[in-house]
Amino acid sequence: MKTLLAATAAFAVASAFALPRAEVVSFSQSGPTVTITYTLSESPAIVTVDIQTNVTGDVWSSIGGENIVTGISADSDVFRRVTGAGSHTIKWTPNRAWADHNQVANKTRAVVKAWSLANPPDYMAVDITEHANPNTQRYYQSVDFVPGGVTSCPTYRTSMLLMRRIHARNKTFDMGSVGEYWRNADQERTNPVTLTNDYYIGVFEVTQAQWYLIKGDWPSGWSNAAYREMRPVGKVSYCDIRMWTDNKYYAAMDFPNPPYEGSFLYKLNERTGINFDLPGEAQWEFACRAGHGEGEWGNGAKYDYLGTVATAPISLGIGRTAANVGSGSGPEAGPAICGSYPPNDWGLYDMHGNLSEWCLDWFVAGVNLDYQVNINPANPAKRLSDNEDGSAKVRRGGSYNHSIDAARSAARNKDGAATRWDPIGFRVVCPVEAN
Repeated sequence: MKTLLAATAAFAVASAFALPRAEVVSFSQSGPTVTITYTLSESPAIVTVDIQTNVTGDVWSSIGGENIVTGISADSDVFRRVTGAGSHTIKWTPNRAWADHNQVANKTRAVVKAWSLANPPDYMAVDITEHANPNTQRYYQSVDFVPGGVTSCPTYRTSMLLMRRIHARNKTFDMGSVGEYWRNADQERTNPVTLTNDYYIGVFEVTQAQWYLIKGDWPSGWSNAAYREMRPVGKVSYCDIRMWTDNKYYAAMDFPNPPYEGSFLYKLNERTGINFDLPGEAQWEFACRAGHGEGEWGNGAKYDYLGTVATAPISLGIGRTAANVGSGSGPEAGPAICGSYPPNDWGLYDMHGNLSEWCLDWFVAGVNLDYQVNINPANPAKRLSDNEDGSAKVRRGGSYNHSIDAARSAARNKDGAATRWDPIGFRVVCPVEAN
């Protein structure tokens, strides 16, 4: 690889947000190490880097996210929140990760981008181990930059939470269904729903290993040690997740109040410094649909009404349901290891099947009217028609013991807030604003 000066800065593009600026000052190599020096116009900001080669003319091409992040020094001021305006350094060793590091054509350049804390990159990885420090999460501009690969690296299903940004600010979509096969007319009445903010949502359901790191126990069935760690945690109630461990519902402790001391979410938030919570029902359905509409799975495939129940879930690429679950206690029985089936088009796994997932909302017939979601703690969710009587909380997505119809994006189910049942788990959301 040649020692070249090819500097370029990139700016966070969103007129609604402040735009910090990163400017590359130098890009040079000494021995195996490439040093990129840049200046940051304002602090704090989130910083990412891309390494690009110029093959022909004015066409620049990334060498690939995995080739970059694997060779980045751990102490580099990149892929994280960076504090301090002025000069910063990135150290990169290309021959540790990039097979073609001696095949650079013509030119190489570093593209450093500064992101506003209110407009962060699409992926966030959060350490949840007992040695984690608050506010040390890492950010990546695309799935290709996630170190180790989303499903290839078990870390994101054991000791870290991998979050995907959902671009939902001021987006309106039709929640529910009109004429879907299997539709429950009483529970899936449609209405337009407006989401007021973007949010991060878990790429995976919370796993048994992640629950253990925060709570110190293994509550789930299907928890044989050989397979349990990366399976989703089940047999946890809404109360276990958000309230007291005595599994009783206390209205004064529920949303929009923060999670109560001793709950999973309280401990998780205390450890990470991030305001995690359960998703609102509208947030869950919007993320599940991944831009697709009625009669479609989250990967765009049409519901296969003509297929047999036994083959439809497999042929359509959705998750584990009663149609394709095995028997016994091995990996084909019960919930699948998270990420065993293809993701939806926004990179989220097991939104259809595996475990049914708790949401914040009380269950009411149809869907909540005039329901707008904003999980910024400074401006809690607007709930004009919730039935806040403690009778039943919404759960979504179907599970390994449900038929395929329960796995649809519009399908709704419910249980009492204190219910503990093997097929019920959850995933988490949080605001996009970095703390």
